[in-house]
Amino acid sequence: MGLTSALYNTLTGLNANQQRLDVIGNNISNVNTVGFKASRLDFQSLFTQTLSNGSPPSADSGGTNPVQIGLGVQNGAVTRNFTNGSRNVTGVNTDLAIAGDGFFVLQGKDQLFTRDGTFKLNSENKLTSANGDRVQGYAVDTNYNVIKGPLADLVIPLGGLTIASATTQVTLKGDLNAQGTIATTASTYSLQQPFYKQGAGAVDPVNPPLATDDLTTLVDATNTPYFQTGDVITISGKKGANSLVAKSLTVQGGATPTTVQDYLNFLSGALGINSTAGANGAFADGGAALTAVTPATPTFPSNSLQLVITGNLGNDNALMLNSSSISIQRGAVSPLVPFAFSAGTTANGESAVSSAQISDSLGAPVRLMVTATLIGRNSSGTTWQYVVNSPDTTKGIGPPALGLGTQTMVGSGTMQFDTNGRLIGSPTTSVTIDRSNTGAAPLLALSLGFSDITSLSQNGSSTSSGSTMVVSDYDGSAKGVLNNFSIGNDGAIVGGFSNGEKRTLGQVALATFRNNQGLMDKGNNNFVPGTNSGPAQISTPGSLSAGTIVAGTLELSNVDLSQEFVNLISASTGFSASSKVITTSNQLLQELMQATR
Repeated sequence: MGLTSALYNTLTGLNANQQRLDVIGNNISNVNTVGFKASRLDFQSLFTQTLSNGSPPSADSGGTNPVQIGLGVQNGAVTRNFTNGSRNVTGVNTDLAIAGDGFFVLQGKDQLFTRDGTFKLNSENKLTSANGDRVQGYAVDTNYNVIKGPLADLVIPLGGLTIASATTQVTLKGDLNAQGTIATTASTYSLQQPFYKQGAGAVDPVNPPLATDDLTTLVDATNTPYFQTGDVITISGKKGANSLVAKSLTVQGGATPTTVQDYLNFLSGALGINSTAGANGAFADGGAALTAVTPATPTFPSNSLQLVITGNLGNDNALMLNSSSISIQRGAVSPLVPFAFSAGTTANGESAVSSAQISDSLGAPVRLMVTATLIGRNSSGTTWQYVVNSPDTTKGIGPPALGLGTQTMVGSGTMQFDTNGRLIGSPTTSVTIDRSNTGAAPLLALSLGFSDITSLSQNGSSTSSGSTMVVSDYDGSAKGVLNNFSIGNDGAIVGGFSNGEKRTLGQVALATFRNNQGLMDKGNNNFVPGTNSGPAQISTPGSLSAGTIVAGTLELSNVDLSQEFVNLISASTGFSASSKVITTSNQLLQELMQATR
């Protein structure tokens, strides 16, 4: 029985070492497989044949040990080495590696887990594995905030995603000359033609026009109307060194006609004049008005009124109008220019102006201009008034709005500086720009920050010879197209847009298991949970026990070739030795057979 047992015992050695060679061969063949984890085969002894259980010590004997003969070897377990492999830098932003524990989550027909981060974008802009399984992670809401909810496909729509955001914050900085000239006068322009009230066959001989009268009842000395229903009145000009954007008003008739006051409001609004006296400080009572003031030449009769336009204080608020500043488009004929202006007082006062192009909710450009003027100085400091204008506002002279975008002043206020030139009180003010009927959010609300503005003396200063004020920063952006992206250590996918903005597009998820050795290998570098692995615990990279993401790299196989060659020698030696035992047992059996003949 002994020789036969030796044959069978040695056969188990052949089988065990052959399977060990299979494991070693698999390791060596996958030495260049991305994310591959090496395995080793552990041996265990089989049942043993007990010839004697032994005996305890006695008075006559020192005791005997058990007598057992092994019956061979068996495979105990195949243990996978889940330590991290080295990383290879590829520079491809879709290639990902995990530094630490965890697995990427894939979704195909089934949910799979892998360490292989060789990902790509498919035709639907979804991040997928080399086998087409979709990489899973967390999506974002409409405000690009990550939603830590159910897993979703990660989508990176290069060239197909556009964004725009409205401006909400505007910051100004500069230094306003505390020793400048205090503003005392504003620009005035008078219309040389008088306005009469229309009468029956002739002008009204007694009553001058009223603000509530229909605009089409304003006539010249021959009782000829200046305006007709359907006329498009346009005003243009300059304010300081800047040309004003031309604005137009369509003369309405019918049940809600354009009134004289509507026309005056239109002129004031289109020129960006603050016409409210005393509001937010000592503002000049500017604007367009019909007045009974009659200059010596020409003489205005008592039944007529003169149009006088008064601007705001400050050199940068100085108006410049001429005979072509007010034109009338009537039908298809060339525009009429029936009015001529005569200049009156000239605006004075230290001032500074700053402009910027901000964005509404659709990313459309919106022009913004801030003008500050010195209006007071005493032992407590200096006072500056500011006016905020936007030619891109859609606020009209309604209701109903008879002239779209004709009221360009969107904000005003004062700034008080102490004796150290520092701003007193609130450093911000709120401004709302009307964007109705543009498709964007109807109100563009933003905050102007003045905290970086000072009011110091410019005498002897080496930095400036006068007041300066600039828009130093603002948020919001025009339309931008997604043209690149990057993936951070936390798995966050951040898209870069052509307008310079960045938005989070999603976040890669990682799965961890209580026992990685319990995972089942499904091939293609993928695993599924086994009965002893525990369920997948999904989290973001860097949280719980999950590792972090290293983008632009791939995790190489952790197979140690030198160790595998040593194991190969050991396994082949074990196989050869087992075969040698079979050969020897066979020879002994042959000799035994010959001896019995």
